[in-house]
Order: sequence, then C-alpha cells, then structure tokens
Amino acid sequence: MNPVLKSRWMRKREQTHVRTPGKNRRINVFITLLWPSRRLRYNMYRRRRVTEFKRHLQRLIGYAKRKRYRRLILITDNAKAHQCTEARRYIEENSTILKVFHLPSYAPQLNEVEGRINRRIKHEVCANHQHKTLDSLEKAIRTCLRTYNNRHKLTDTT
Repeated sequence: MNPVLKSRWMRKREQTHVRTPGKNRRINVFITLLWPSRRLRYNMYRRRRVTEFKRHLQRLIGYAKRKRYRRLILITDNAKAHQCTEARRYIEENSTILKVFHLPSYAPQLNEVEGRINRRIKHEVCANHQHKTLDSLEKAIRTCLRTYNNRHKLTDTT
C-alpha cells in the first residue's frame, strides 16, 4: 500500500488527539455588507451579546457619518442580540440614521452575509484547519475578510 495514503488514516483502536482551547471559547464577528459597494465592515469580539452588537452599530454609524451617508438601512437576522429590548431601544435612539429590517425566521437564503461571507470563512479558515490559539484564528479571519474587501474594490457612493 502507498505509504502516503496509509498515513492519512488512523490505525485501529487509536484516535488522534486534537487540541482544543478547552472551554467553549470563540471569536464572534459582526459583519455588515455595504451596498452597492459590496464592501464589508466588521468587528470581532470574544462574546456575542447586545453590548457588542451596540458597539458594532456605533462604529457603523461613525463610518456612515465620515462617509456622509444620510441613512443606513440595516437588514438583520433573528439573532437574540439583534432582537432584544436594549438593541431595539438603541436603534430607536438612532432612528435618524438607522433603519432596520428583520429577516423572517429560518430564512438564511435571504441573508447574503450568512450565505456568502460566513460560508467562505468556514471553508477557508475553519474547515480542515487547526488554529493553536484564538489569536491565530482571529488573524486568519481578518485576512479572509480583507481579501474579500480587496476583491470588491468598487468605490463607495457618497
């Protein structure tokens, strides 16, 4: 048998040890796809709560003001952080610039970020890759998202 092929499989009654961080530690990425430029604005956090969602929205609003956008129309899925009372209150306070539409439940095919960008991250960064630290995973995600942005270099319309 070819030794290269043989080395890909585990021997009987032996299991390869895969190192994990232990606790369920992860990196959460809030991604916004801008239209029509198709560029991404994203923020990474260690948690996925309404606090981080509000911080992401604050940064989006700051970006919109720098680019002199009059209004941001935000289409969100039904994640808990997007739906809770505190998030709705924050969106109401910033209703002069933010207009939010919520996608229907169980409709990932309507969410372009979920369909294209998250799938790309999972395929290029996570599948069949083992990152020893969360920092190396974060760096790989940033590289993947920057590559996406470099491929979509349409200029923002002001």
